[in-house]
Amino acid sequence: MILFRDLFCRLLQSRRWIAAQFGLTLLLILIGLAWMRLPEKHVWQVLLSLLLPLLVAISALELQAGTMRSFANDDGKRVKLPWGAISLLFWIGVAWGCWAILNWCDDQIPQWTGYLNSQAPAHWRAKFLTYEHLSLWMSYIEWVLRWIVVPAKVIPFAIASAQCGWRLPVRRVLQLLWNWRWWLGVTIVALVSVCLPGHFYSATPHGAVSAQVWHVSLKLAASYLLAVSGWVLLIGWFAVLFGFQKPLPERDLLTELFELLRANGRWVGAQFGLVLLFTITNRAITHFLDSDSYLQSILSFVLGSVFYVGLLILQVKLLRSLLNDGGKHVRLIGGILAPLLWLIPLVVVYASLDSLHDAILRWLLFWIVPPAIFIPFVAASTIRGVRLPWRRVLSVARAWRWWLVALLAAIDVELALLISSNIFTAPTWVAEVSIGVVSLFVTGIWILLLGWFAVLFNRTSPVSDALAEKSEPISESE
Repeated sequence: MILFRDLFCRLLQSRRWIAAQFGLTLLLILIGLAWMRLPEKHVWQVLLSLLLPLLVAISALELQAGTMRSFANDDGKRVKLPWGAISLLFWIGVAWGCWAILNWCDDQIPQWTGYLNSQAPAHWRAKFLTYEHLSLWMSYIEWVLRWIVVPAKVIPFAIASAQCGWRLPVRRVLQLLWNWRWWLGVTIVALVSVCLPGHFYSATPHGAVSAQVWHVSLKLAASYLLAVSGWVLLIGWFAVLFGFQKPLPERDLLTELFELLRANGRWVGAQFGLVLLFTITNRAITHFLDSDSYLQSILSFVLGSVFYVGLLILQVKLLRSLLNDGGKHVRLIGGILAPLLWLIPLVVVYASLDSLHDAILRWLLFWIVPPAIFIPFVAASTIRGVRLPWRRVLSVARAWRWWLVALLAAIDVELALLISSNIFTAPTWVAEVSIGVVSLFVTGIWILLLGWFAVLFNRTSPVSDALAEKSEPISESE
């Protein structure tokens, strides 16, 4: 009841901005509709058609930022309203990018449904995994991702940026994302404000024309009221949960991860720079030289060799800087050659997976199990060579936190590769930019995975220290 009482108090103190949400949002929608009907016969009409969308966008940003700030507590770190509104543009871009991916996935549902249906056993394909069932389930999953998962993850950062600008309280926002009350609130708002209005128009029209006009008008009004009310309540609910957060622990895993990556920013930046330089150089060679020319083959081979050798050296330098093993590092050449020995069993494992025909099992065994098992040993060999701290490595390799992050990383990488395989149909410059973005995204996922392993590895106590601690002998009493 304390949470709901605080929500009511915040709604009361923000009543002016709430009223502006209902009134000005409707006004901006009407202005947008009028802009679509604006003629372009005279110069002033053309100028107005160019300036009106900009004014509407600025007004909408100011309105949303002001509403978000009115609900939040002022802790003295609040930026000015224009800066808070500008910072919202980044999170709007993130949400738009996520929705663009979901739009592409929505178009691929028939193809994915047919493929999964064809790969299922005959009995399951006829009774359980039918085309209709798979299509319905995928549509539900896409709806949940679009209206629950993406908003629940993006909205907290957007509201915090409206308050703090670019200096976000990342730890507090991440802590809120683990609060089940926040996800419950987002789910209720999505069902009431998005799902319920969709059923208003499912009935067959009946009655006179005037009655149908009244019905449509009332349905539009109800949809608008439900949408704006849900948005306002969601902002208020975030402010309540954000204000009632418990004090953060001083040394949690995420804080250690960010601090560790920040301390090794030069190696992280070097990896991003190398990947970006390789992508630009490779695209330039492909663009300016003939694909069948001997010169292009030589340059591509030299560029690939330099890139992979440089990337290997950067990986080793980054891991040797991230991992803490009491200064017992082997020489750099040993840290480079020792990880290469793990390629032999890894190649054997992947070669044995070629006989698998189940697509899902093949994906699990290809993208999750071997990387989650081999990465700890390969990473530890960069600092200890062949004399691995077996107990420390095995303690990380069997930790559920490691497997969870490895699963999330595999899903993100698979999604990025799936998108990159379908962007070649886009215009040339769009495809080239998209390939560069995907390459940097995959590099970021890989660096976060290595950093997460380093955090877990550094938290485990060295076995040698544990063995060195000997208890004093106990004298026998006569």
